[in-house]
Amino acid sequence: MSGGKIALLVFGIIFLVGALVLMAGGGGLMWLSRSLENDNSLFASRTTHLQEDSYAIISEPFDIDWYDESEGTRWGFDFVKVKVEVENKDSSKGTFVGIARETDVDDYLSGVRYHEITDWASDRFDDPEVDYRPHSGDLTPSGPTTEAFWEVSAHGSGRQTIEWQPEMGRWVLVVMNEDGSAGIDVSGTLGAELPWLYWLGLGLFLVGFLTLVGGAVMVYFAARSPKQTVMPARTTA
Repeated sequence: MSGGKIALLVFGIIFLVGALVLMAGGGGLMWLSRSLENDNSLFASRTTHLQEDSYAIISEPFDIDWYDESEGTRWGFDFVKVKVEVENKDSSKGTFVGIARETDVDDYLSGVRYHEITDWASDRFDDPEVDYRPHSGDLTPSGPTTEAFWEVSAHGSGRQTIEWQPEMGRWVLVVMNEDGSAGIDVSGTLGAELPWLYWLGLGLFLVGFLTLVGGAVMVYFAARSPKQTVMPARTTA
């Protein structure tokens, strides 16, 4: 076998192995996307119990600032979808959960007693642990359902769910009783959805298939034996 055919064979084998990896990965992502179709929380925390005697429990402010310097535009809003589910331990009480800008939440809870989550440790083998920073106050807040500054919110009895596509800004997640009363006792989960997961898997699978075809062609030509030239028989006079 010539040096050129050996090189073609090596590259063909590399293409075949890479194709199998791509097709396996793409197929796995498509299967995962379909299996999570009905409850598409791909990354979700374990159910966490939040309980304090204040009027609200809020997250630490989180910044969203995606910027593509090469394009000069903001991007990423459709990249991920946040999903939050909260349910009151007392079925007779309604639950409120909402996301709003930090400035609006600060104004709303100014002078109100509430707790801010500073650490949320979720472990596969242990119950989640939550640390709080208390904020003192003597005022009673207005009912959260009467406010119009929420970017997204849900309220009522039973499990309440919000889904939110992140936007630019500095945001806070707020959990309260539906009527704005003190004494929070809820359980909840925080998850993230990836709407593009299926299409990523499909793309990887198709690229893997094309790579498989290319690798097979290279192996075929590398292994093919050259045609033997048949010499015509000499005739004697």
